Amino acid sequence: MSLTRAGFIPIPPAAAPGFDHADVYPPGRRMYVAHTAADRVDVLDCGRQTFLRSLPDLPGVAGVLVDEPHDLLFTSDRAGARVSIFRCSNEELLGQVAVGPHPNGLAYDRNRRRLYAFNLGEPLGENCTASIVDIDSMQVVAELPLPGRPRWALYDEERDCIYANIREPAQIVVIEAQQPRIERAFAVPSAGPHGLWLDQGRLFCAADGGALVVLDRDNGNVLQSLPLPGVPDVVMHDPNLARLYVAIGDPGVVCSFDTAAELELLETVKTEEGAHTTGWDPDRRCLYVFCPASSGAAVYEEDD
Repeated sequence: MSLTRAGFIPIPPAAAPGFDHADVYPPGRRMYVAHTAADRVDVLDCGRQTFLRSLPDLPGVAGVLVDEPHDLLFTSDRAGARVSIFRCSNEELLGQVAVGPHPNGLAYDRNRRRLYAFNLGEPLGENCTASIVDIDSMQVVAELPLPGRPRWALYDEERDCIYANIREPAQIVVIEAQQPRIERAFAVPSAGPHGLWLDQGRLFCAADGGALVVLDRDNGNVLQSLPLPGVPDVVMHDPNLARLYVAIGDPGVVCSFDTAAELELLETVKTEEGAHTTGWDPDRRCLYVFCPASSGAAVYEEDD
């Protein structure tokens, strides 16, 4: 299998380039991407591979997270110090909640209907927190201090905890979800943990130090560490294909790894300088690479 470029979807440009997180809503075959520089989330049709529309008035939007079972779309509006909550199926705005300064990464505890917004603090990188939002009351119910600047985060339903990358000190904090607190932290042996994914008990952490580090989710033991050709950002994974994709903006490439057993680099695909945001369409087995310079999404298919 290999990634082959299959198309390009133009997206209305912003005054300055800049995409951030992206996520897919499989029932509607739609991809949502934070167009940070344009203060909006752009919506793409994955079936027809076209631009549909934008969700406007989301100042400095950075994080985008879809929860399909609860039909929810979350955004972190970094410049507005708030999160926005939509019903994903019809894109109706359900509410907006003020959180800590400069919210970025998001994680959703589906069992308790709680959204975690990981805030970069004020000034940036100091006094960082996680705001915990109760979706039913649309209120912040707790603020959790963090040991450093947070990045990507995710909720582990099986272990009932949240993992969050901390840039410095380089670690992954483990947050107990029942009574939110930092239970422990796993040291990451590479500077600047950034992208994060969980699969089969393994945490895949792409770090600024130029490494893809694999850790055991239960004890933090490092299982593997593979070099990357630059500073990574987003990671995307398809468990059915056992493929992990790591986006690197400089140089503009995506590294594809086989995760079936031992982690193995399969290929490095050239994309575009500055392209560090990706989204995965599992139905068509397509990787969307958002290209700020050319203002659009390059679509790559996994060929058999």
